[in-house]
Amino acid sequence: MPRNRFQSLLSTIHFANNLTVSDEQKKDKLWKIRPWLDAFRENCLQIVPEEHNSVDEMMIPFKGKFSGIRQYMKGKPHPWGFKVWARTGISGILCDFDVYQGSVQGKHVKSELGLSADVVIKLASTLPAGQNYKIFADNYFTSVPLIIKLLERGIHFVGTVRPVRVPNLKLAEEKELKKQGRGSFDFRVEQTHNICAVRWYDNRAVTLLSTFDGPQPVDKITRWDKSAKHYVEVSRPSIVKTYNRFMGGIDLLDSFTAKYKFHIRSMRWYLTIFWHTIILGVVNAWLQYKRDCKTLQIPEKEVMNRRHFQAQLATSLIQTNTMKRGRPSMDEARAPRAAMARSAPPPDVRRDTVGHLPMKFSKPRFGGASGAAAKPNLVARKQSVEPHYGLCEDPASLQSHYGLCEDPASLQPHYGLCEDHSTATEVPRTDLY
Repeated sequence: MPRNRFQSLLSTIHFANNLTVSDEQKKDKLWKIRPWLDAFRENCLQIVPEEHNSVDEMMIPFKGKFSGIRQYMKGKPHPWGFKVWARTGISGILCDFDVYQGSVQGKHVKSELGLSADVVIKLASTLPAGQNYKIFADNYFTSVPLIIKLLERGIHFVGTVRPVRVPNLKLAEEKELKKQGRGSFDFRVEQTHNICAVRWYDNRAVTLLSTFDGPQPVDKITRWDKSAKHYVEVSRPSIVKTYNRFMGGIDLLDSFTAKYKFHIRSMRWYLTIFWHTIILGVVNAWLQYKRDCKTLQIPEKEVMNRRHFQAQLATSLIQTNTMKRGRPSMDEARAPRAAMARSAPPPDVRRDTVGHLPMKFSKPRFGGASGAAAKPNLVARKQSVEPHYGLCEDPASLQSHYGLCEDPASLQPHYGLCEDHSTATEVPRTDLY
C-alpha cells in the first residue's frame, strides 16, 4: 500500500456510522469504537486459557482533552489515560478485557458485590465452569462474597485482601507478628467454604485469602536486613509463593507492549485505543507462537524473538498475495550499495503463488565445491521482493549475491539491470528488518 493511501485511510477511518447510530447506542461512551472492540475481544476469547489467570487494571496512555472516559491513577507509570480491566495468563496472553467508562450520566451504578468484584465476575464469566481454573487478584478486587461467587462456578481464587473487608477475621495483629520477627505468620480456615486466610509479616503485614492453597509447606527466602547490613533467611508460606508466581501476568503484558511500540498522534481519542489493541494483538500472536514452538519442541535458538517476529509479520501482511503492476522500471537508477546480509522472505510470502516470475540464466550455475553438479538455470522470484539487496561495487563479485551468474556481462536480463553496471537499478526495499 502506498504511503499516501495509508495516510488517507488513516485520516478517514471510522468504526461506526455517525448517521445511523441510535440514541440508545450513544449511551455507550465507547460507541465510536465499539464494533472494533467487540471483534477484537471475540478473537481474544478464542485463545485457550491457561490454568492460572490474573485480573488487574492496565492503562492506555492518553493526555488529550476530548474524551469523557480518561482516568487519572496516581503512582502509575502513565497516570493519565484509559483504564482497562484485563484478564491474562501467566505468560502475559490477553484473554479478556473491558474498557472502563466511569460513571453513567454522573451516577455510579451500585451492585451487590461492588464495582471491583463485578469486574472479576465479568472477566471470569468467559472461563469454562468446573475445570479447576484459578484467578489471582490484588487487594482492590478481593472480598469474601466474590470468592463464594466464584466457587459456585468451580473457579478458585487467591489474592491479597484489605483488613476492612474481613472485619470478623481474628488473626494476630501486625504488632504481634513484628515482635516475632520477619517471616512470622498466622492463619485461619473457614470451614463452610474452605477459605484459608494467612497473615504474613515481612517488611509489613499482608493478608491473603485462598480457596486451594494454605501456609504449608513453608520455604526459606533471602531478604536484606538493613540494620545488620547482610542477607538473612525468612520463612515464606506456600500461599505467598503461589501468589507471587502467578500474579504478574498484567505487568508482563505491559512490559511487552512498551517494547517496539509505534506512536501515532491523533485528535480522535478512540484511535489511541485502536492502535493499542493492534499492539496487543501482535503481542498475543507472538506469545501463542512461542507456546506452539514449545509444544512442537522446536529448539530455543530457532524461535524468533519479539522484534524479528513483528518485522516478519509486517512483511507478510504487506507482500503476501500481492504483485507489482507493469514491468520492472529502469528509470530510477541508483548507485550500487555496499554488500550486506540479506534474509529470505517469510515462508507465507514465498508460497503465496502470486507474482512469482521465471528468470533464466545464460550460463549454468555451479555449487561452491569443485565438481559439484550444475544448478538449474531457471529460477522463480517474486516480483515485489527485492532480489539485489546489496550489490557491491566490484561487478566480478556480483555472482555471490542471491544466485547471480558468474558472467557480469549477462546481468542485464536479471530483473531490469542495465548493461552499465554503474547504473544498475535497485528495487526499493520493502522488508522491515
